[in-house]
Amino acid sequence: MNTDEFEKRLQRQSLRPIPREWRGEILGGARRANAHPFSTPNPQPTPWWRELLWPCPEAWAGLAAAWGMIFLLNLASRDPVKVAKTSKDVPAPELLMALGEHRRLLAELIGTPSVDEPVKPSGPRPRSEIWHATLSVRFA
Repeated sequence: MNTDEFEKRLQRQSLRPIPREWRGEILGGARRANAHPFSTPNPQPTPWWRELLWPCPEAWAGLAAAWGMIFLLNLASRDPVKVAKTSKDVPAPELLMALGEHRRLLAELIGTPSVDEPVKPSGPRPRSEIWHATLSVRFA
């Protein structure tokens, strides 16, 4: 059946009158709806955080998930904490011997005579070497 046949069939049908009971119900519903034009289905106020996230909550949830993944990957990729050596550690005697041997070999390669200097331990210096400066100012 195409549209032309359908329209011809509608034109041949007679219109029935609306029952009087329905007319009263329809008009009463329209009057009630017109009496409260600004009624809201949810009269409770919305929390501030829902108002902030309302335009697109899926986007905000995705952004929060992305930041969470970045945070977790950052924590997982960190190197373990390395403990720094203090200046009080004295080098091992084997290390001092290897350093002396290295200096002798370097002196032979360069062609300078090797000078066997004893290696001084790097310890704290005496406090008497600290110099304090004083300044006096005279106002005229």
